[in-house]
Amino acid sequence: MASSNPTTTTSPTESETLVRDFLAANPALDAELGNVEIMTDRYTNEEWAKQIAETQKKVAADKSRKYGVPDVTTREGTKDLAETVDHTVLKLDATSKQIDDLCSEARTEGFKSVCVRLNYVSRCVSNLKGSPVVVACVVGFHEGTQDTYEKLREARAAVKAGAAELDVVLNHSLLTKHNPTPKPSNHKRDSTADTITWKNTEANAKPQSGNTPSQGPYSVSSSGGNTPNPEEDEIPDYSAIYRELASIRSLCPSPTVLKLILETSQLNSAQILAASHLAAAANFDFIKTSTGFNGPGAKLEDVQLMVAAAEYLSTKQKSNGGSPVRGRKMQVKASGGVRSLEAATQMLEAGATRLGTSSGLWIMQEARQKAEGLKRPAPATRLYTDDSIGGY
Repeated sequence: MASSNPTTTTSPTESETLVRDFLAANPALDAELGNVEIMTDRYTNEEWAKQIAETQKKVAADKSRKYGVPDVTTREGTKDLAETVDHTVLKLDATSKQIDDLCSEARTEGFKSVCVRLNYVSRCVSNLKGSPVVVACVVGFHEGTQDTYEKLREARAAVKAGAAELDVVLNHSLLTKHNPTPKPSNHKRDSTADTITWKNTEANAKPQSGNTPSQGPYSVSSSGGNTPNPEEDEIPDYSAIYRELASIRSLCPSPTVLKLILETSQLNSAQILAASHLAAAANFDFIKTSTGFNGPGAKLEDVQLMVAAAEYLSTKQKSNGGSPVRGRKMQVKASGGVRSLEAATQMLEAGATRLGTSSGLWIMQEARQKAEGLKRPAPATRLYTDDSIGGY
């Protein structure tokens, strides 16, 4: 059975401090997780490496393919565009008024969601009551390197506070360094709870048809098989990543929507494909480009690659023995630097179905200008206050 990721021993970041202080002040949202333990792995690291290598070999971005985008010259098209937007404020110093404005704008424009930090989830839920706009909460933001147990606390508190979607930051450092040696966990084990957690995730993660594939992450047990045996230090710790993602999926089952933030600025193409493969295996709903707080945001070529990966991982093909890693196609969210109608259109044409941005108002205003020939209004309102500096 697997143990928890190492407990953080370095000084907490500002983001970690915000979450910890909020949970300490709101014990009702932070009921003890009990002894639910981190998921056991489904495969050895070598077996993950073999599966991921196949994905890396087969998937290439299709730069020529263009997906349909909403026709903003029509009222229905403008509405469809708005429903791709996760209206976002993630600055640590965001004020209650900014959050209230965010919700009011999202309700007025008909955005899909507002995306905020944990401390503002309840306020957004209250503000948006009676509206179709849902609340999304970031988890492990923005570093992604938090202890898995802390991410689980944050995720469960967000759902209890009313978040319908969670944008979880991948521990991308595990893909860029090889097999870190875990430190002993401080969290006690409970085999009964651990078994329940595993069965919950197994039920969530298996193909929706209920059939057991002949190959792929839902086939035979991890023992035996013609798997490669590379040196241990040549393989990133895929197992640790999967355990964390599967644990979050188990704790927050459907209909909670899970999006995995890859932080593509920190990864090469092979690592993006590895992360996409593990997200599919853990039954995440979306893969997402960036936090917007760590290097460049969404790049067109990364979105194209992620879309191609999502399609491959959900499709029965000869190369995967007719056994998709995930029964349903993951969607792709482009976030970070999407600040204009042109950028939004490019990302949607590349196959993204969701846009994370703090510039949603301007994007919609540009869409209306395009349709109606309106002049750009004077930059005196919040519409042109760039909340995206250092973020979305």
